[in-house]
Amino acid sequence: MDATSEVTFREMFRELPGRTTVASVVPVVLGLAQVLNGHLHGVPVTHTGAFAVVMAIAAVLVTQYHLVVFRRGKLQRSVFGDGGALGQKVGGGTDARADD
Repeated sequence: MDATSEVTFREMFRELPGRTTVASVVPVVLGLAQVLNGHLHGVPVTHTGAFAVVMAIAAVLVTQYHLVVFRRGKLQRSVFGDGGALGQKVGGGTDARADD
């Protein structure tokens, strides 16, 4: 991977389906469920709609962040090998193995 290539949402979803779903899909579904719940209980659409918009914006921002972390991890693996720099994982944590 060269420094100018971009990663796609689809590529990230293939490698990290759980994280991608929680970051991108769950907030949008939660916002839509809240709009439906508000409609069923007679809550003004401005309240539930505002919540849905905020959740959609949060999903976009969190997904962008995860794409950056994913791209950084792929770039580190291509430069430093499978272990990354100093044994870091894609999520930013360090390797828990002790050097004997």
